Order: sequence, then structure tokens, then C-alpha cells
Amino acid sequence: MIAENVFIARYEGEPLYVASRGIVVLFEEPCNPKAEAVLAKHGIGMVRTTSMEIRNGDITDSTLVITLKERDRVRFITRFPYATAFKLATLAGEERDVTDPYGGTEADYEKCFEDIDRMIVEAIPAIRQMLESNDDIDSSQLFEQEIMEDRKDDSFRM
Repeated sequence: MIAENVFIARYEGEPLYVASRGIVVLFEEPCNPKAEAVLAKHGIGMVRTTSMEIRNGDITDSTLVITLKERDRVRFITRFPYATAFKLATLAGEERDVTDPYGGTEADYEKCFEDIDRMIVEAIPAIRQMLESNDDIDSSQLFEQEIMEDRKDDSFRM
């Protein structure tokens, strides 16, 4: 939920529908208090406070999907081959994945926030260009897929 809230706070322009979803969410759970604290420290409020799983009806062939990890981008396009999906770092001109702070300290969440914030600011021009030049992408829909940690149950935690 960090990326969803940072993007909403940083993006200026025509209104977009921005939502954060997990590929596998065993049950909805509240946002990690460390993530909430880091966002609050930077003056960013929470738009939504519980995790949600992505549903088939959430994605159309005109939805732009932005993931934080390459593995998740691949999983996403495997499940939704008709959607347009990019990794945030790629749009920001980087190649690495965003590190999942789950189970870490507030400093780990702060580092995650800093990475996401920087990448979003750097990626916004590319996102704008895609939305303006691609008639296949509906600018009212922008999804950011939640960080998912490699765990046996593959459940969502953030």
C-alpha cells in the first residue's frame, strides 16, 4: 500500500483510478503499522487501510499495471495476458526490484518508501507519455500490484 499512497500523493494531472492489489491474498488484513508510520512521517495519508486481492473483473485490456518486482510482473501477465504491465523500476530507468520490508524494522520500511518515492517521481513522465500516446490504456485505471514476499503460502503481507 506504500506505492499506491505515494503515487496518489505525487501524481498531478488528470484524475486516475489508482489501486493496490495482491495476486494472492488469503485474507484481508490491515496495513502494517510501520508502513503507516513511515507514510505519516512524510505527510502522506492512507487512502485504503486493508489488503485486497485482485479480481478478474479489476483488469481489462486497457488497464496499466505497475509492479514492484519482475517476478510479480511475470505472474501478473501470466494471469492477465491482455493487460499492459511494467515494473516500476524499469519505468524509472532502473533494473532492480523494490526490496520487501515485511518483517523488518521501521528503518527497512523507510528505505522501501524512499526507493518507491524516488522511482515514482522518476517514472511519472514515462507513465504520462504512455497514457497520452496509447489509446489502448484507459487513463482512469492504474494498478500497482503489492509487494509479495516469497513464502510457501505465497500470501500477501505489507
